[in-house]
Amino acid sequence: MNNKSNFNGVVLQIDPRGVIISGGHDVVRRQQHYASKLSNTRDKTFLDLVIISASKSRKKISDSKSNFYLYTVPSSTFNILSYTSKVIRLCKSENMSLRLIVAGDPWESLICAKIIRFFLNKHIPIQVHIHADICNPVWMNLTWRNWLRSFVGQLALKNVESIRTVGDTQTKYIMRRCKLKESGVRVIPVPIDSHLFSLSLVKARPASVAFIGRLQKDRGIDRFVKLVKTLNLNNKLVEFIIAGSGPDKEIFLKEIESLLPKSGYRYLGQLSELELKKVWKEVGVLVSTAPAESYGRAMREALVAGVPVWATKSSGVEDLISKAGKDAVKILDLTKSSRELNRELNQLLRIKVPLTYRKQFIKENSTYAQKLAKSWVDLVNKQKR
Repeated sequence: MNNKSNFNGVVLQIDPRGVIISGGHDVVRRQQHYASKLSNTRDKTFLDLVIISASKSRKKISDSKSNFYLYTVPSSTFNILSYTSKVIRLCKSENMSLRLIVAGDPWESLICAKIIRFFLNKHIPIQVHIHADICNPVWMNLTWRNWLRSFVGQLALKNVESIRTVGDTQTKYIMRRCKLKESGVRVIPVPIDSHLFSLSLVKARPASVAFIGRLQKDRGIDRFVKLVKTLNLNNKLVEFIIAGSGPDKEIFLKEIESLLPKSGYRYLGQLSELELKKVWKEVGVLVSTAPAESYGRAMREALVAGVPVWATKSSGVEDLISKAGKDAVKILDLTKSSRELNRELNQLLRIKVPLTYRKQFIKENSTYAQKLAKSWVDLVNKQKR
């Protein structure tokens, strides 16, 4: 048996729900970008990023130049024990020297991380990533499933060495409810692809309203339907653009079809980041109707593309207003009349997103991948001491 490992120290990112591999090229490329930053840290700690995703088949994607390795293991996305046993066997067969385990969510992934640590090395630190606003009462009370996930997530966060969040207000809720120390929490948003930054801003935007994101009830698609219906009462000239996919897509699109003629809307499907870049010049205003938003990546992409945002109130939206201003990001109040909402839409179509925000965001965005890689290296080095 060959006991020699082909890896440096391993940062193992587990993905029992198969989110990374099913996310397509954009998501995999983002992970590869994180891996490349591991070799660019000033510290001389040599680490590889190894991702193990649940999938229907077994395969391996690797790029040794960027310290990146992606494995898929055949496993049901709901079978935690099957997934963890295969991860443990793979780590042993490849003789991986684990230095850190990264869990992409505080539920299935974190539970798997704790099981893997128990069987492989009880001293390996764990970093968990939290993207949802799990401790915000608004998010918790959306559905019974959210309440249960919040409860389980709060319990699972115990005995975790590091927590990575994406928004300021989201972080405050989590720290307050879980009684966490500030030193154990890092706010590091998900970076936006730099291809968007080369986009030239249009001088006059079209009379169009876009919804871009997951087509799911807890993302507020019913609110978007209400907005379409209300705007359409006094304005037949607005075009509605929809991009994204999700479990409630068919029901959502049928409701839109019942309200608008075929010439009144376009459904573009699920778009890659490069495809979305081409769409921004056709968008007049981006609408976000999520009742709970921890960060709002699409909203930031819109602002960088020079497109103002019309969003229902949430902690993530309030964070964004504090940075971009209340003119470029306006609160959407669906209790207003059709005339009032159409007046606000016309005002937004004339708004110019401040270039100062765009420049500042591009500067901050360029640091996110490096900050995440550094948080991994810091955890590994802390464990060595």
